[in-house]
Amino acid sequence: MLKLTRDELMKRLLRLDEDADLSLDPDERCHLVIVGGGALIIQRYIIRATHDLDAISVSPKLLSLLEKYDINCRVQTFINNFPYNYEDRLVPLFQGRKIDFFTASLEDMVIAKLYSRRPVDQSDVEAEEVLKNLNWDLLDKLATDDDEAKASVLNERNYADFMVNYENYIRRFCPCGN
Repeated sequence: MLKLTRDELMKRLLRLDEDADLSLDPDERCHLVIVGGGALIIQRYIIRATHDLDAISVSPKLLSLLEKYDINCRVQTFINNFPYNYEDRLVPLFQGRKIDFFTASLEDMVIAKLYSRRPVDQSDVEAEEVLKNLNWDLLDKLATDDDEAKASVLNERNYADFMVNYENYIRRFCPCGN
């Protein structure tokens, strides 16, 4: 399977927007929220390639186009790994002809990746640019507030497992001395 670099991912998003421009009504606007490794690559927080892009939120009118561009919406099954109010912190990527592209915030993506046990996710959150650009206070709020990660999790056991990963992450990497 082809691995995509940042430039290839951006070209793919631009082509998706061009296709949407050809197939949608002139006055329609859509949105696409990219998460995961692809979002971190696009934002230049990590330097690696990926097989696809993950979208956590997408306008229904775009669904038929996404497979052509290897944009995975199955990540929506992991929505409970994102803090409850992640939409409040979306980061605009760019505004296309038809599609407004966003990524989840760095802090929201770190929370989601700390729920995972995959080595690639662990490696992503330990990348130098991720650590350098994290808002550690916001990360702590998202991890510990009753209205954020705790409010979206499926059960107490998942949250307890997450907290073990989170506390280990803070102990190893936080410059704030927690």
